[in-house]
Amino acid sequence: MKQGKGSCNGTFGELVQGVIGDRPFLITLPIPSLRSEASFTPDPSISKIRVEDSKTKAMRAGELLLKRFHIKEGGHLEIHSNIPAGKGLASSSADITAALRAISDSYSLPLTNEMISTISTKVEPTDGVMYEGIVAYDYFNGKLLESFGDLPPYILVGIDLGGTIDTIQFNQVRKAYSGEDQKQFLEAYHLVKRGCKERNFADICKAATISARVNQKILPKPVFHHLEKIADTYQGGTVVAHSGTVAGILLDHNIPNRDKVVSHLLREISIAFMNSHLRLFQYDSYEKIIV
Repeated sequence: MKQGKGSCNGTFGELVQGVIGDRPFLITLPIPSLRSEASFTPDPSISKIRVEDSKTKAMRAGELLLKRFHIKEGGHLEIHSNIPAGKGLASSSADITAALRAISDSYSLPLTNEMISTISTKVEPTDGVMYEGIVAYDYFNGKLLESFGDLPPYILVGIDLGGTIDTIQFNQVRKAYSGEDQKQFLEAYHLVKRGCKERNFADICKAATISARVNQKILPKPVFHHLEKIADTYQGGTVVAHSGTVAGILLDHNIPNRDKVVSHLLREISIAFMNSHLRLFQYDSYEKIIV
């Protein structure tokens, strides 16, 4: 036994989220600079995991892991995260994954991503953040559907519309997707797959916009049409948190006059939505939050 460490990235919404047939799925958009960092200290004198009140989902997942490996003692779990909760940035999923990795590290347990998925979905529907890169993931049943590798380098300008969404309650409501919606999801799925394989960012932008547009029927974003218009100007795409409060614009990192374009985007969005909080993510072989 030792003090264990674990970490996990968050996401910016999802590239795509919907259903194919009867199967719910999402395609992840991981943001490495959004992170949950966990530490776990075993304590044989207690039988439960102790953690601050806001991290009880991670505690429940941790206790399921200990039970799985017949470990009867508890411990002290600490989680530090820069991921805002209730926004659609995978804060709970990242907390749970980081916590499970920390506990596993403490006891040298043979934890797999499949185990993390199984445990996580016993707590709540979960993002596929336990897997590296871009993945298609059944968030209700905790099943990896397909791995696509990494996105081509991109810029993301995101806006938070305020408030929070209770994802557990949101996911309990059945979504009334039409047959045409499902065709759109299937098209978006294959566009992401092809875009990652062929390094064609236009396909990925198109897929994200298709999914975001369908989601306007489910959880409408009042800024969507404005963002879509701006994105079209720069051959970009619109991306949203399908069960959250954020929306944004995806641009190819290699766009001409990149810095001027980004400055112009920020200015346009700031003027249009001056009461909202902006974050800009730039990702290539590195990533940094600029705003």
